[in-house]
Amino acid sequence: MKGFVTALQFLTIIRISKNHELTEEELGSSMAWFPLVGLVIGLILAGVRSILVLILPLFLADVLVIATLVIVAGALHLDGFADTIDGLAGGKDRERILAIMKDSRIGSFAVAGLTLLLLLKVFALTGVPEDVKIRTLIVMPVLGRWSTVQLASFFSYARSGSGTALAFTRFAGRKEYLVSTFITAAILTGFFQLRGLAVMLLVAAATLFIGFFFKRRIGGVTGDIMGASCELNEVLCLLLICGLLT
Repeated sequence: MKGFVTALQFLTIIRISKNHELTEEELGSSMAWFPLVGLVIGLILAGVRSILVLILPLFLADVLVIATLVIVAGALHLDGFADTIDGLAGGKDRERILAIMKDSRIGSFAVAGLTLLLLLKVFALTGVPEDVKIRTLIVMPVLGRWSTVQLASFFSYARSGSGTALAFTRFAGRKEYLVSTFITAAILTGFFQLRGLAVMLLVAAATLFIGFFFKRRIGGVTGDIMGASCELNEVLCLLLICGLLT
């Protein structure tokens, strides 16, 4: 339960217990529950949309659902996505890429990337068949957060110094990966049966591609890259369900 609460408070704006100093091991082991936090986020999105469609056109409801996702997640992964885009766009070598990604300011490439990402999310969501849209909203955050567990479990930390992601790559191991994978598989099969497993496998493949790309480019992964993976795999989930069910 403690691990789940830790994950919930790290990944969302929801606060249950008073802040206390977490050890790196507690933070890393909480990754086992990341997909379960994704499920909580998904249920919130499903509930919000179920209410919005009663009073608003479907397109506006979808836009506001994506806005809700940004708010509930505290734009945590969007920030990582923006920093990753800036790093790739402006850095020619490992040191420069990492330096740009660490800079809290965002450049024009990041702004363009965020705009395109959010537009793609909205329009991909509108393309999901109405009869499976609620289920899609529930599983999308699950897959995005599961992808970060994959990166932390299979790839090393790219920076030489300290960082939040160092705790994840150091203490998220086989146990955390297996627990998170079991939870994700149970949720996906529960909502989409075998097609859910197909989507899950494709997300896993995309995540491994991201991991190996950055391993070759900068020697590993960072928290920003994990955030970018979450965002990209949420979009991929929407596109795959559009392709498989339309």
